[in-house]
Amino acid sequence: KTFNWLGTLWGGNIRFTSPMLFALGFVSNFVIGGLSGIYMASTPVDIFIHDTYFIVAHFHYVVAGIIFGMFAALYYWFPKLFGRMMNETLGKLHFALTYTFFNCTFFPMHFLGVAGHMRRIYNPMQYEFLQHMQPWNKFITISAFCLFTSQFIFVFNFFWSLVAGKKAERNPWQANTLEWTTLSPPPHGNFEVLPTVYRGPYEYSSPLVKEDWLPQDRRLGPEAAAAAH
Repeated sequence: KTFNWLGTLWGGNIRFTSPMLFALGFVSNFVIGGLSGIYMASTPVDIFIHDTYFIVAHFHYVVAGIIFGMFAALYYWFPKLFGRMMNETLGKLHFALTYTFFNCTFFPMHFLGVAGHMRRIYNPMQYEFLQHMQPWNKFITISAFCLFTSQFIFVFNFFWSLVAGKKAERNPWQANTLEWTTLSPPPHGNFEVLPTVYRGPYEYSSPLVKEDWLPQDRRLGPEAAAAAH
C-alpha cells in the first residue's frame, strides 16, 4: 500500500497545502512504524524487545500516526462541509509543531526499548540499569506536553474559521471529482443540476488544457476534441 501512495505522488505537481502536509506526515510515520515492526517478526529480537518501550514506539507510529490522516481529511473537507476555508498559515504551523513533537515523543522510545526499558512500570529510577536513560524520559514527557498543547492551534483554527474563515471557492483544491462541482455545503440532493460526466476523475496534467486539472464535468471545445484524436 505504501508503494501505492508513493506512486501516486511520484511525478505529480505537489502543492504543500495543509491537507497534503498532513497526508505526507501520515505516510512517513506509517513507514517508520512499519519498518520497526520488521524487527518484531524476528523471534530472537522480539524476545529481547517484547513488552519494552520499543513496542510502544512501534504501536504509536502505526496507530497514532493515523491521526495525521484524520487531520488531512479535516483540512481538506472543511470547505465542503462549511463553505469556508481554514487558515492555511495556522494549518501549516499546526502541522509543523505536531509532526515535530510527535517524533520527539515517540522516536526516542526506540532507544529506551533497545536499552531494555520495560513499559508499564511506576518508577524506572528504581532500576539501576535504567537510571542513565532518565534524560530521555524527561525529553519524551516535555515533548508529549508540547504535542498536546499544539492541538489548541487546530481547535482555534477550526472554530474561528467556522465564523470568520474565507469563503470557499467552488473548487478550492482544483480537484477533478464530482463533489467539487456542487455548492459548499451541498444543497438538498447534493447537486443543483445532475452533472454530465465526460471523463474519469484522474485526468491530471492533460495536454488538452492549460491547467493542471480537468474536472469530470467540463466539456471541451471542438479544438481540444480534435487534438485528442
